[in-house]
Amino acid sequence: MKKAISLLIVFLSLSINAQDVQKLYDRRDFIQISNLDIENWEPDNFSVPFIKANTYNAMARCEESNKEIEFLLKTNEAKENPYLMTELLRLQADNYTKMFQYKQAADSYKKILDNDGNLLGETAVLYQDIFRRYDILSTVEPLQVNIPHNTIIQTKPGIKGLPQVQVRTPKDTVSLVFDTGAALSAVTKSVAKRLGIKILADSLIAGGTTANADFMSIGIADTLYLGDILYKNVVFGIFEDEKMTFPEHGFVLNGTLGLPEIKALSSIKIHKDSILEVSVNEEKYKSNMMFSGTQQIIIQVNDSLLFCLDTGAAWSSLSVNYYAKNKEYIDKTGEFTTKVVNGMGGNKEFSGYKLKDFPVKINTSATIQPEMITFIQPISVIWYEYDGTLGQDIISKYDYMLLDFRNMYFSLENINHSN
Repeated sequence: MKKAISLLIVFLSLSINAQDVQKLYDRRDFIQISNLDIENWEPDNFSVPFIKANTYNAMARCEESNKEIEFLLKTNEAKENPYLMTELLRLQADNYTKMFQYKQAADSYKKILDNDGNLLGETAVLYQDIFRRYDILSTVEPLQVNIPHNTIIQTKPGIKGLPQVQVRTPKDTVSLVFDTGAALSAVTKSVAKRLGIKILADSLIAGGTTANADFMSIGIADTLYLGDILYKNVVFGIFEDEKMTFPEHGFVLNGTLGLPEIKALSSIKIHKDSILEVSVNEEKYKSNMMFSGTQQIIIQVNDSLLFCLDTGAAWSSLSVNYYAKNKEYIDKTGEFTTKVVNGMGGNKEFSGYKLKDFPVKINTSATIQPEMITFIQPISVIWYEYDGTLGQDIISKYDYMLLDFRNMYFSLENINHSN
């Protein structure tokens, strides 16, 4: 798929270098592409709208992305290339998912299965499961959030220092990990019962962070409060209690409040002193953040690296993708090691190399990590194509981090350096 699409992009009639755009596209670096005055590119029959569709999708401009896709689906290039048609429909479905338009997402996945299901190979079962998930949700209204005023929410350090927030329904109140690395909010079955979450279906495939296939139920909380902020129609993945129990480490999780609910807050500051500040941010910033196709937050690091932001991760790491690009240097300078990775799918030991004094620069904020592990095999089915993960070991060195979903901007700041 990527090779076939790459051949089309090379022939862009742009004032900028098409080969540079090609390299950025191949790296999935839509942050840098979005900052190349993409809105004013001269349109052509396919390549420009194709890049725009992918870039707008990553930068949370989903309606604009779908307008480009509507055009692309009618082109001969798409009609004559079933792999390309599948990719466009998958991108369209992802836009609908990010806008919480579940029926439309299900329709797009159904077109993939009906028209070109024979091309999916081993991934067919995943597409069928994703279609089933959104078909089940097709009668559910989109997520809504009401922020009545600038809001301060007290968080508390939870397991291994991970931030937890209290959420409540009319039935009960529980603490959930505030987890930007969770593509879906999730709770245990016992917590779902306490909160009155209505279970819609069982036996759906869920991908744990240890790359082990697992299964979950899916349910809806009609109302959910985070402080004075009211959510309606919150989708939860629901797991057996033992999947969030880690006796070897002595802790149990109720669940997580994930990215769909976090990004709906528009602009938030997560303070080191256990304060979560939600406000309407009117400032303009140059984008340095994007979404992956699996709704992970991706941050631009060291100007050219792409890290998954994971506030639910105790430590940062480099991926097998980074290792592959720097293998010779890492093999020579790194120290071989193993590390156990915990996740909802259980835990598993992975091999890698420890690198000394690794720099992590985001905007003007720079951190030197005394040690950073780079894995030599995928630890996740959703993060392998990026360069690493940004976790609490770096985040906690700053007074607060800003997540601005309106500008797609991220920063780590200290109070005495802020404006």
